[in-house]
Amino acid sequence: MEQTDHINSDSIWCVIPVYNNGNTVKSIVTGCRLYLKNILVVDDGSTDTDLFRLFQDTDIKVIRHERNLGKGRAIITALKFIAENGGLFMITIDADGQHYPEDIKKIIPLLSGDDSSIIIGCRNFETNNVPASSRFGRKFANFWLRVETGISIGDCQSGFRAYPVKHLSMIKMYGAHYDFEAEILARGAWAGLKLKTVPIEVWYPEPQSRVSSFKPFLDNFRISVMHARLVARRLLQKIGGVTRENG
Repeated sequence: MEQTDHINSDSIWCVIPVYNNGNTVKSIVTGCRLYLKNILVVDDGSTDTDLFRLFQDTDIKVIRHERNLGKGRAIITALKFIAENGGLFMITIDADGQHYPEDIKKIIPLLSGDDSSIIIGCRNFETNNVPASSRFGRKFANFWLRVETGISIGDCQSGFRAYPVKHLSMIKMYGAHYDFEAEILARGAWAGLKLKTVPIEVWYPEPQSRVSSFKPFLDNFRISVMHARLVARRLLQKIGGVTRENG
C-alpha cells in the first residue's frame, strides 16, 4: 500500500456504494486498495452480480441492502458501520468508473489535523464525453448551495468526497437518494463544517456505453424538492436568528 501522508491510514475507510456496477466495481476496489487498507462496499440491492462472492477471497468488507434504497441510504449504512469500527474519516467514490482511485492521494493529506471539513473532489470537465446534463446539473447545484449557505464551491455534485465520521454522525439527514449529496453539504455547512475542494480527473464513456443508476426525471425531482426544503429552512434560520442547525 502506498504511503501518502503522516495520518494513520487505518483511521480512513473508503466507501464504494454499488448498484448494478458489476462490470466496474472490482477494478475500482482494486485501485482504492492501493492507497487504503479499509475498503467497504455497500451493495444497494444489486441484481447483476453477487458481490459477496466477488470479494469472498479478499479482506474487502461487503454490506448488502436486500433492496435498492438509494445512494444516500448506502452512505448512511457505511457511516454507521465505520463509526462502530472506530473509523475517523470516510472517503466515498463511485463504482461506475467515473472517478480515478489514484486521486485518493490528493485527499488524504488534507485530512491530517482537520476533522471538521467535508472535502469534495472538483471534477475536471475539460475532458471527452461529459454529458450536457452533468454540466447543467453542476451549475444548478452550485447555485442552490450558494443560496442555502452563502458558500461557493466548484462542484456540489461530485460523489468523490471525504467526510469526518464523528461530525457527520451528529447531523440528521432526510435524503435517501442523490438528493443526499446536496443535503449533506448544506446541513454540514450549517453545522459549522468547512467545505473544501480538491481538483480530480473524471472519465465518461461514449454515450452508448454509459451505465448510470441516475433516473433523470425522478432523481431531478427529488433533488429539486430537497433544495426547496433547504431554502425554506434557510429562510426560517434567518427569520429566527438561528445560526447553526443539525436537524
